[in-house]
Order: sequence, then C-alpha cells, then structure tokens
Amino acid sequence: MRNSFQDQLLKLGLVDKKKAGEVKKKQHNKKSQKIARKKTVVDENAEIARKALEKKKHRARELNRQREEKLQKREKAARINQLITEHKLKKDDHGVAYRFTVAGKILRIFVTEEIAAKLGNGLLGIVGQRNEYEVVPGVVVEKIRSIDGSVFVNLVERSAETEHDPDDPYADYQIPDDLMW
Repeated sequence: MRNSFQDQLLKLGLVDKKKAGEVKKKQHNKKSQKIARKKTVVDENAEIARKALEKKKHRARELNRQREEKLQKREKAARINQLITEHKLKKDDHGVAYRFTVAGKILRIFVTEEIAAKLGNGLLGIVGQRNEYEVVPGVVVEKIRSIDGSVFVNLVERSAETEHDPDDPYADYQIPDDLMW
C-alpha cells in the first residue's frame, strides 16, 4: 500500500503506468530539490556562523596581544624606574653645570666636579624619564638601554685609544670644566 491513490487510478484505467511513473519522478525531484535548498540554506548559515566565530576569535587574539604589549611596557617602565631610583647619584644645586643635548636642545644639570669628570669620561651617564634627568653609573645606563632603547640616555662612549694613548702629547693637561658638555 505504498501509493494507494495512484494504484486505484491505475486500476480504474484513468491513468496509464507511464504517466504515473512521470508524476512519481516529478514528486521525487521536487522533494530532493527542497532538501537541497534546505541544505544550502543550512550550509550558508553554518558558513556565516563559522566566519563570525573566526572573526570573534581573531578579535580576541588581537585584544590579548595588545594587553600583553601594554603589560610588557609597564613592566619595562617599572624596571627602568627601579634601576634609576636605586642607582641615581645626588645632584648638587651649587656645583658645576654639566650640559647635554636632548632632541636638539641643550639642557644642563648641576653636579659636583667629580661627577662631571666621570660623566665626561663615560663612567657615568644621564638617563631621562618624564622630563626628569638623573645621573647613574655607566653599567646601569647599559642595562637600561638593553631593557628599552627608546629611553633617553646620554653616555659618553669611551674608546681605548683616548684613555691609554701613550703618545698623547696633551695627556698631562686636563680639560677645563667650562668646556665640558
């Protein structure tokens, strides 16, 4: 009793077998087309949902990366600040003016004569952070450079030739303080 109405029409002779087969094929094709349409709609929806999920995951990864970068910047700034705070040398408001350049501007800080001489020799350096400049040992300056190269650092590069040149005719003469930058 598969298709009873169709069987009854065949028995009565109102429809021939060939015509019944064609109708059956048409009905079958319509059903398969409906199913195919539903699948494409479902497939399109699944594709849209998958793309939206990928976009959401990509956005989340990007936000996490940005958060990590900010955290690393804060950690670097904290480490640099700690190094400067721990190793800064005392300034002398009534001492010698030591001049240095920052972005084309000549600035000065007042330090003792001993510190000014060490700054000129490259044993000490100047580190700037938030428009404040501190004098720190050369080793600390190098550490700060290795942590973050964008921090302002003023360190006179020491060369072996200028320190230990035995043929230097002016080795016995000191540079006057007013010529030091």
